[in-house]
Formats: sequence, C-alpha cells, structure tokens
Amino acid sequence: MRPDTMKHKASLWDGEYGNSQHITDVHWEGDITPEELRNVADQISADWQTIDLELDPAHPRYGETFRMVKSWPAPDAEMDALRVLEAEDELEGTYVWVHCCKHIYDEDGELEDEGGRLYRQVFNTVMFCVEFTSFDDIAAQCDENFGKDEWDEYELYLDDELPQPIAYCQ
Repeated sequence: MRPDTMKHKASLWDGEYGNSQHITDVHWEGDITPEELRNVADQISADWQTIDLELDPAHPRYGETFRMVKSWPAPDAEMDALRVLEAEDELEGTYVWVHCCKHIYDEDGELEDEGGRLYRQVFNTVMFCVEFTSFDDIAAQCDENFGKDEWDEYELYLDDELPQPIAYCQ
C-alpha cells in the first residue's frame, strides 16, 4: 500500500483517553503533521484534551499507541489573561479617556525599557474619550486615530480622574 493512500483515524476526547467522553473521530489519507492535526481538532471542538491516533493497518507502525495531549498555557499566562478579563469586566460600559504615546529612544531619556534602552515618551496631544468595551478595541481605535505602528502604548483615565482644564478654546 502506498503511504499517500493510507487511511488514518484520530479520536478526540474531552479528557484523558478512556476516562472521558468521546467527542468524534477524524479520518484522513496520507501524512499529517501534529500541528495540522491540532488545528483540525480545534476547528471541530475547543473542548478536546486528548487525541488518540490509530494508523492504517498497512502502516509499518500500526498497532503502536500515539496520543497527543492539548497543551495549556503556562499558569502565569493564564493568570495574566484572567486579570485582563477581570479588568475588562470592571471597565465595561464606563467612559475612559485614552492617551496614546510613542517612545523616542534617546540617550538622555528619563525612562528605561526592559532591554536597558533609555527613552522618552512623546504624548500625542490628541486624546479621545470612548465607552470601554475591551483593550483590543482601544488598541484598534489608537491604530485608527494615530496610525498603525505609530504608537507604543496607551494610558486610560476614568472621566472623573482627569483634572479640571485650565483653559478652553472655542
């Protein structure tokens, strides 16, 4: 039998193989990389945790056990994501002022980044007020207002935290 016509099967499980609920089986012909198989499994169900592989009977490694376990984010990354979600929930629906800035790397800069480079922040003089929905939405609006890759970070201020203006222009 030719390798490109061999039929293989993968069983998706929502926990450990044999100790959880079977989601479905996936069949394919020929070779598939582990990454491609993960992508297919993710498209079928985000709940999969284990993939049990069964090779075509004509395959030289037929009968061996092959299992893939879904890798989860590192605990620190998971905690960071949870903090972001909690902050978004807390801010949702409130009005915030967005202040974008760009870092200008300068030997005389007053700030230092993680790489030890000195920089100064140049704040765009245009601020905008928006009802908060998500941090991604704020970033997209910064792109829209200031141009993609034209800003490095933004700061958010609640409407009631801003000082009273000292001058008005009409």
